[in-house]
Amino acid sequence: MRAFALRTFLMACIMLGALGLVALSPAPEEFQARLLGRDSHPGMRATKFIISIDGYTSPEEVYELAKTLSDNGYEAFMAAFRAITKGYIRPIGGRGIKVNFHAAHSLPTEKGRKIMLFTQRQSWDPEAQQRTDQRFTFMVIELNLDKKGKGDGKIYEQANIRLTGQGTVEMESYNAAPLQLWGVSPRK
Repeated sequence: MRAFALRTFLMACIMLGALGLVALSPAPEEFQARLLGRDSHPGMRATKFIISIDGYTSPEEVYELAKTLSDNGYEAFMAAFRAITKGYIRPIGGRGIKVNFHAAHSLPTEKGRKIMLFTQRQSWDPEAQQRTDQRFTFMVIELNLDKKGKGDGKIYEQANIRLTGQGTVEMESYNAAPLQLWGVSPRK
C-alpha cells in the first residue's frame, strides 16, 4: 500500500511539473496579413497569410551561429541555421505550403515595433516563376506594427543577411523589389 501511495504521489508531482512547464512556455504570437498577387490587374485576389512566431532569437544563438560559420564554414552554418525554428508563415488554404523561419527579432520603434523574420530563400509561391540570383540566398519578412499590433510589411524574396556583434541578424541587401504585405493584425 505504501509503495502504491508513493508511486501515485511521484506521478502527481511529475504531472504537475509538466503542467507548470507548459504554463510557463509562452503561446505563439500570431498575425494575419494579406499579399496582393504579383499581377496587378483589376479583380486580382489577395492571398491571406498566417504568421506564427514561437520565439525570438537570443544573442547567444546568434553568437553560436557566428562561431559555427567562423570555425566550420558556410555549409555547417546553413545546417545550424536550418536546425533552428522560430515559427512559420503559411498561406490560408495554401495546399500544405508552410515556410519555417530560422531567426526572428522584435525591435522597438517610435510607433510600436518592427519584427524581422529570416529564412533560407525557397519557392513558397507555386505560381511564381522568377529569376533568382545565387548571391542572395535568404528571404526576409519585415512587419511594421503599431502599439496595437496592426500595420504592414514586406517580403524580400532574395536577400543577404549578416550576423552582428550585438547578437542580432540583419538584412544586409536585397536583389528584387519586395512584395507588400498589408492588413497585418494580431490573429484572434
